[in-house]
Amino acid sequence: MIPQLGFKSNTNLKSIDLMQRTIYQFILIISVSALGILTLASCESDTCGHVEQYKGITVNIEVERLEDKLVSLKDVDQVLLFFRENRVMADFFLDASQYPNDTILARRLFKLLRQPSIDTLITDSKSYFSDFSKNIDELTSAYQFIKYHYPEARIPKIQTIITGFYNDMYISDSLIVLGLDYFAGENGRYFPNDIPRYIVKRYMKESLSPILLSFVSNEFNLADQSHGTLLADMVNLGKSYYFVEQALPCKADSLIIGYSTEELQAVISNQEIIWANIIENEMLYETSHFLKNKFIGERPNIAEISENCPGRVGAWIGWQIVRKYMEENPEVSFTDLMAERNAHKIFQQSNYKPKNEAN
Repeated sequence: MIPQLGFKSNTNLKSIDLMQRTIYQFILIISVSALGILTLASCESDTCGHVEQYKGITVNIEVERLEDKLVSLKDVDQVLLFFRENRVMADFFLDASQYPNDTILARRLFKLLRQPSIDTLITDSKSYFSDFSKNIDELTSAYQFIKYHYPEARIPKIQTIITGFYNDMYISDSLIVLGLDYFAGENGRYFPNDIPRYIVKRYMKESLSPILLSFVSNEFNLADQSHGTLLADMVNLGKSYYFVEQALPCKADSLIIGYSTEELQAVISNQEIIWANIIENEMLYETSHFLKNKFIGERPNIAEISENCPGRVGAWIGWQIVRKYMEENPEVSFTDLMAERNAHKIFQQSNYKPKNEAN
């Protein structure tokens, strides 16, 4: 087990008897051709990619690899200087502002950096992210898209760091800090102690940009908070995923939502069944956080539907509702969608009526 700073990660029914009466046999037959399509994370033709008006926008993202500085620190005084030089990162990523003084945290961090296991973690993470250029290219393209629609949007500086799984990311409009050890996922010899493996497996460099942009979307995505229903939460999340897919048009759906290709194909093939379960059990306008989280919260599966139904399926349905809304209402612009707070309106005007899709 790897020593850690020891705090946290900032990463995100009706009665069971009632739910059990509508549990369906979940079909999980995935064709080889479908898997081949879903695993594509990029495109080689003009079928995806931003139009020229986005590409003409100048975006320069400054990247600072702080993990390289960390490994060179020789004593606590140098750690304190490192904090002063990177004040925002120290206060908000490492929570230095919660300590009586920086020295306490500096001693803990310096002790941690002397552990052999941390050296291995740093080596593995740096090796996995030795080429960070594709991630920066994706984020540059995404911010060109964002700047086109929101000219006043700021371009944040990016700092990367490895701190023994203290935190995964910090995001503001001026600075983004990325804990690369988290995003090495299962590609290293150590894993975070407080994150379930079904979540760890989707933390990889290919999913770093979608995860980051889903949080960035909160600055522009005006959420419906008027009723607190499952429908509102689903549509709010769906708008976030739509934001990401528009900013990263070549990114596979599976990487945007964090499903395996098998899970995504199962959901696509059984969406009518999933939707019927929600409707028949009168969950759409449910306001209980406990009951809503069964459909939109982090879970390895939704057993009330099927052991093979992945968690957060309500968020995926919300994404499909938003997609259908934009398809049905071509006069609605991207910024109109992000500004629309009325989730019920989006749902009603989407004419969402899912049908199972054959493999």
